[in-house]
Amino acid sequence: MSILKFHCRLLRCVSRCFTATTISYPATKHAFTKLDKLKDPLTEYTNTKRTIILDLDETLVHSTTQLPGVKYDFMVMVKMEREIMPIFVVKRPGVTEFLERLGENYNVVVFTAGLEEYASQVLDKLDKSGVISQRLYRDSCTEVSGKYVKDLSLVVGKDLRSALIVDDNPSSYSLQPENGVPIKAFVDDLKDQELLNLVEFLESCYAYEDMRDAVKDLLAN
Repeated sequence: MSILKFHCRLLRCVSRCFTATTISYPATKHAFTKLDKLKDPLTEYTNTKRTIILDLDETLVHSTTQLPGVKYDFMVMVKMEREIMPIFVVKRPGVTEFLERLGENYNVVVFTAGLEEYASQVLDKLDKSGVISQRLYRDSCTEVSGKYVKDLSLVVGKDLRSALIVDDNPSSYSLQPENGVPIKAFVDDLKDQELLNLVEFLESCYAYEDMRDAVKDLLAN
């Protein structure tokens, strides 16, 4: 049973019903030469640090209540109804470097549709260096047509030009689709390089007055 099914059984509801459309990010920074990164992350456009909001499940990690087909990185214990269930967690390749590099210039926030009891334990183990400055869980999501949607204004207020969200589920950022950076869902591909490829693009977004324009340029190519 995957962690998504675990959440659904616990709350007796469906949290993810969608077909994701993603793009593959180029494997080198040369694809982003037109996005020359500024030296100072506090640009002329803003006097505050910009924000990258990250999904958790299938973006940074994959979790399952059964032993996965690959070596898992750690385990957390979560109470489900009257049982204490082990949850096995596989980290997406490159996630540690990804977080560290983002943390050099950005406020890093995790916004997950997962339950706090589960997700907080995973983040404690995943973020040993304390890069993540804010965590939002399922209770912060807005339910729209039976789906959990993440309202980015809860994180950055009205300044949506200064934030992007990385999520494998496009419906999660349907309230602010221009701010969404799609990523392929991760399950158990230990050769996956999506995060390390994506970080090159995210580091380049500081060159834009409005980071949503960087996403437009990327998707247009």
